[in-house]
Amino acid sequence: MSSFVARQPILNAEKKTYGYEVLYRDTDINNFSGKNPEEASLKVIVDLFTNYGITYIGKGLPVFLNIPLNTLKKTLPPIPQESTFFEINQDEISVDSDLQFIAKLYYSGINLSYQGSDLPDQSILNFFKAIKIDFSLTPKDKRAILPKYTPKNKILIAHKIEDNRLYQEALEEGYNLFQGFYFSKPETLSKKDFTASQIEILNILRMLLSEDLKWDKIEKEIKKNAYLTIKILKLVNSSFFGFRCEVKSVLQAIVLLGRKQMIKWLLMILITEKTQAPLELLKVTLTRARLMQLLAQETSKKFKEDEYYLIGLLSLFDVITGFSKESILIHLPLSETISNAIRGIENPQTKNYLQALKLVELYEKGDWEKVISMCYELRIRHDRMGNLYMEAINWAESSLETIN
Repeated sequence: MSSFVARQPILNAEKKTYGYEVLYRDTDINNFSGKNPEEASLKVIVDLFTNYGITYIGKGLPVFLNIPLNTLKKTLPPIPQESTFFEINQDEISVDSDLQFIAKLYYSGINLSYQGSDLPDQSILNFFKAIKIDFSLTPKDKRAILPKYTPKNKILIAHKIEDNRLYQEALEEGYNLFQGFYFSKPETLSKKDFTASQIEILNILRMLLSEDLKWDKIEKEIKKNAYLTIKILKLVNSSFFGFRCEVKSVLQAIVLLGRKQMIKWLLMILITEKTQAPLELLKVTLTRARLMQLLAQETSKKFKEDEYYLIGLLSLFDVITGFSKESILIHLPLSETISNAIRGIENPQTKNYLQALKLVELYEKGDWEKVISMCYELRIRHDRMGNLYMEAINWAESSLETIN
């Protein structure tokens, strides 16, 4: 794939995923400095459909694509209309000259989404099924009254919600859906204790990380926990691994998985067990872990890929579980370098890990210029990022299905 492509979730009031905005850009660094940005946009859109398919990216949920109005005037991409929204920016619309064309799109059965800091002009308001208000540009007093003037049949989206305070405000003001990375920000952590089941998992992780590995002792610890026994047997017999014969014993299961796979899956179970975090946040976390691992392979650090995976997986541990990162580091005998990288402490030993994590975070947000710069710094081919990201998403979703 010759394009950057990422997706940002759009959640409802229950923090369940309503759909995704797909962010995209051609990986050619000079692409948008050319004379024909409409052709550049169309090239990327065609790439999205021909290489992956928009329904694959959206997993059957509505997908929002921000497309320049001039691009739409030249040609309409062949898309599944019922599940795709064309998003048009407020600054691109001239009511006098664009009214007829916008009406034509609407009567053709195309879902239109309006993005800006105000409601559309009354003459075109009815042609937009969704309205997305940019909270970074709209003053609080203004955005608070917009829901009152929005027809009830419109989907009203609060955009660029970057923390829980803005989310609560948007919720109280009457917005239906929310987009931004507020759900990946830690709220004030209340001091609490790990459950008995979580402590048992941590004990097994400690044994797996020990140099003196004894599978029979690990088997005994797992068998003490019926929930964990069922999980591991279900996991090893799933299509994810594809073993030919049914695995019936815990010892056989853990030996087949091996130390590295056991550590990875137990950490996933620890993080996802009885969490109240949105499903989308779990997807983001697992996508980060896998993408970090793939970046290690891309940067000739394959021998450290498990460390990169671990740092990505625990990067949102505090947000998902409500525990501080320090609380899990106390239980795991990790090296000082890896522990500091998980804490976010930058020094010469942690620099490469944290730069890779920063690249992943920039990619999630669609900050393409910084992504290109960081790829150059890490000596990663930036035109590989789209493929790596989609591989990570696919792995994350398959892993979640396997765990659950």
